[in-house]
This record gives sequence, C-alpha cells and structure tokens, in this order.
Amino acid sequence: MDERELDALRDAVIGRAHPDTIILFSQKRGLDGRLSSVKLCVVADCESPRRLERELYLQVESDLPYDVLCYRPSEWECLCRDGDSFAARIRRSGRVLYEK
Repeated sequence: MDERELDALRDAVIGRAHPDTIILFSQKRGLDGRLSSVKLCVVADCESPRRLERELYLQVESDLPYDVLCYRPSEWECLCRDGDSFAARIRRSGRVLYEK
C-alpha cells in the first residue's frame, strides 16, 4: 500500500509540475510501520519555485501527507556543487522517484 500511495503522489506531481526530477528525501512511519508522511524535492523549470510549491499543495490531493520543496534546475545544480548545502544532502541521501 505504501508504494502505491507514493507512486500516486509522484504521478500527480508529474502531471502538475512536469519536473526534471523528483527526489524523496524524508519519510516518516507510524508505529505500525506504515508510511505516514513524506518530503519531496521537485526540480522543475518554472517561473517561481515558491509559486509551484503553493500550486502543488493546492492542486495535488493525496492520501499520503506530504511536504514539497521546489528548485529551478539552474539553482539546483548551483546549490548541489556546494557539498554542504541542503540540496547536496538531498542529492546524496535521497531516493530518486522520477527523472526525465
């Protein structure tokens, strides 16, 4: 069930944001071991990453609670070159759910 919910969330984000990449960088599990929430990093060519975040929160319905952090490809690459940045940490430790 967990993977189906995560796949549905991923597919909904793809349908709305048309991203280059989606990375799962945090997940919480309940006492029963089931996935209870996730955090996603979305790298997409967009005018405003903050606006895209708002749109995703408003337009993507999911049974799985989620948080999302968006970057433009150029800023993502720039931040990932700094090994101490949060983006670099996401790239190192996250799980790629989608890549163009």
